[in-house]
Amino acid sequence: MPYCPQCRDEFQDWVKVCLDCKVTLVVELPPQPDHEEMDEPLVYVATAPNESVATMWSGVLEEHGIRCLLKRANFRTAMYAFTYNMTCQIHVLASQAEQAKDVLSPFLTSDAESET
Repeated sequence: MPYCPQCRDEFQDWVKVCLDCKVTLVVELPPQPDHEEMDEPLVYVATAPNESVATMWSGVLEEHGIRCLLKRANFRTAMYAFTYNMTCQIHVLASQAEQAKDVLSPFLTSDAESET
C-alpha cells in the first residue's frame, strides 16, 4: 500500500498522488522526526474577556502559524462558576510575541474602543 510522506495517510494501490498534499506517494514511510524540546519561555500577549473569544483568537493566531496556550485567569473559580464569563490569558513563545500582538491588535483595539 502506498503512503503520503507528508500527511502519512495510506492509499489504495492504484492511487499515485495524495489528493490533499499533492505529493507523490511512496511505498514505505520515512521515519517520523523526533520532536525537539524547546527551552524558549512562554510570554503573555493578551487577555480575552471569555473562553469563547480566547478560542477564536487562538484560531486566528494558529492561522498565522503561531501556537498559543490559553490560561484561565482563576482556575479555582472555574470549578464553581460558569466559565463563559471568565477571562483567559493568551501566552505564546517569546520569539513570536511581537507577531502575535500584531495579529491580535485589530481585536484588542476594537474591544478597547467599544468599552469607552
